[in-house]
Amino acid sequence: MPADDRELAGMFAVAQYHREHERFHSMNGLQQAADLRRDSNALKVLANRWSQAAEAGPSTIDYSDPRFRAAGCEDLNDKAAIATTGILFMEGEAEPAELLQLKAKLSGMADGLAQASFWLSEKMDAGWERESVLLTADMASAARPRLVALEHTTLAALKMGVVARLLKAAVAALSAHELVPASIRKDPIGAAQLFLTASWLLDEAASLLADQANDMARSDPEWTEYMAELQGRMAGEASAP
Repeated sequence: MPADDRELAGMFAVAQYHREHERFHSMNGLQQAADLRRDSNALKVLANRWSQAAEAGPSTIDYSDPRFRAAGCEDLNDKAAIATTGILFMEGEAEPAELLQLKAKLSGMADGLAQASFWLSEKMDAGWERESVLLTADMASAARPRLVALEHTTLAALKMGVVARLLKAAVAALSAHELVPASIRKDPIGAAQLFLTASWLLDEAASLLADQANDMARSDPEWTEYMAELQGRMAGEASAP
């Protein structure tokens, strides 16, 4: 049965707000992906530094000397990483606060994306059921753009869930080694390998986040086409005797 003017207006309102919301998320996902890439690059720099320190052999500096308590760890720090991320290992100090903050940020981001994925997946399941009403002879021309937009958002929801898993795995890798100077010096290669693994997991997460942002962006023409179709129908309803 053809939709009446009130039903068409409701469908148009839903489409309008969803399109604007997805425009935000298509941008936000790319920003998050870029942020993860920066974090990943910092981990690679530190991993490379520790591998070089292992090849160079033990330092001749007596790091147990109290005079070095306020000094940065020459064998563990990288000046580029310090300047860009603030990650600074200090003699006799605990794990750098910046690494603790990074793990907390990644854990929070993983939790947020997992929740968003679950919520959005539920909405998309309901959407596929709800929008099946478009599959009629009268509404068929509106069905294609609406269902394609639904496809893109469904894919984005699924990818958010996978990104959350990748971030949790990266945090687990960063937490698998005690990140204090003495412990890293005992096994610099092992610490470097864990940091590289965490970095590669973040790379995967960043790529997938960019993909889901692109999925959101790809819906824009479909939302616009669908809204134009509804507006045309409402105009037709208004002019009908």
